[in-house]
Amino acid sequence: MPSWPPPPLLFHNATSCMSTEAHERQTGSTAAEDEQEADPEQFSGRSLLLADEDEAPSEVPNPDVEALRALVAEADCQCAPYQSVAVAAVQILEKALRYERQAASAALSLGQQEKMRSMVETAEQAVSVLRDTLTAQGHKVMHLCTEKSPVGPASAADDAGQPWWFTLSNALEVLEQGTDQMTSLTTGQSPGSAARELSQLTAQLLRSHHDALLLEAEEWIS
Repeated sequence: MPSWPPPPLLFHNATSCMSTEAHERQTGSTAAEDEQEADPEQFSGRSLLLADEDEAPSEVPNPDVEALRALVAEADCQCAPYQSVAVAAVQILEKALRYERQAASAALSLGQQEKMRSMVETAEQAVSVLRDTLTAQGHKVMHLCTEKSPVGPASAADDAGQPWWFTLSNALEVLEQGTDQMTSLTTGQSPGSAARELSQLTAQLLRSHHDALLLEAEEWIS
C-alpha cells in the first residue's frame, strides 16, 4: 500500500506566534500537568495489561476428555480388564490422530483447519489421560501390539501432500474402524465396570469425530 505523508499540524503556525516567554510558561505548565496525570494512567494501563495476561482464557474443557478424567480418577486403573481396554484405546486413538493431523494440514480453509485442530487437540488430551493410567506391563503390551499392528488405509507418510478430500476419506475410514473396534470391546466387558465405561467413552469420542468429519465432507460436496 502507498505510504501517505502525515497531515500538516493545523496549530503549528499559531504556536510559533506566541512569545518565547509565554510559550515556555505554558509548555512547563502543560508538562507538569501531563506528568501528574500520565502516571496514574500509565500504571493503570500496565495493571490492565497484566490483568489481561493473568486472566487469559483457559482451554475450554471438552466433555469427552473430562468424562475420561473423571473415570480414571475413580476407577481401579491397575486391574487387568481396564489395562487391556486402555491399551486398545490408546492405540486406536493414536492411529486416528495421525490421520486427523493429515486432514488438518490439507484443510481447504481456515475454518476447516480450526475444526480439525480442535479435534486433534481433543484426541491428544484423551491419549495423554489414558497413557498416564497404563502400568509398566500395559506399556509393554502396547509396544508389542504396535509392532504387530497392520498398516491402515494409507500410512502417514503416504498421506503427506495429498489433497484434502483424500486425507479426509482416510481419516473417516480410520475413525469408523476405531469406533467399531471400541464398540466390540464394550460388549465383552462386565456391566458397570471401568473397562466397559472406558470403551464406551472412547467409542463415543471417535464417533463424534467421525460425524464431524462426515458433516464437513457433505458441506464440501454440496
